[in-house]
Amino acid sequence: MRQRVITVRPGAVGAGGLTLLLLTSCGAADNGSSTDRLPDVTSAPTVPAVTPGGSAAVQNAPTEGADGAVGRVILRAYQGWWDARIAAFGQPEDDPAAVRGYATDQALSDTLVSRQQLREAKLVMVGTPRNSPLVKSIRLTDNPPSATVEDCVDVTDWHQADATTKALRDPAQRLTRYVATATLRKTDSRWLIVDFKREETRSC
Repeated sequence: MRQRVITVRPGAVGAGGLTLLLLTSCGAADNGSSTDRLPDVTSAPTVPAVTPGGSAAVQNAPTEGADGAVGRVILRAYQGWWDARIAAFGQPEDDPAAVRGYATDQALSDTLVSRQQLREAKLVMVGTPRNSPLVKSIRLTDNPPSATVEDCVDVTDWHQADATTKALRDPAQRLTRYVATATLRKTDSRWLIVDFKREETRSC
């Protein structure tokens, strides 16, 4: 099986980067189906931390040629997905059609559930999230081809707010910086996000 660790990354970004929904209300997240909910997690990490640039265990790999080009395409798809999510969570009353262009399967389902939770709670997301994505592996011989992106997610400056007054409504406790892993799959000519998980026991 062909695997590569691609160290291509655009660096930490603002509104084009990662966000994680801060809801702590009940809903699909309560049974584990949503990976976007931020629970009250205060335990210390039990595995090695990663830096904002990616995992300390990741080896260097080519950033040029065919592998580097694929890695850059994957990162563009990944960040495009988050652009669409940020827009959907900032205006949850609007049609989230853009999200469907970047995600499928569990990743799409989780996003739509989180958007619906915001609507029902009359909340929106405001502020600027940040992330530092790293293409950790590309499996071009899979059928279909797949890839893994690891991220250091920072939502310190991205808040839950009242949809009308914009007054902040963050939960009393929230996890603001942690590692996240996304799985992508190539469908036709596009890379789509199929799953996104927070690793709550890892810091970055």
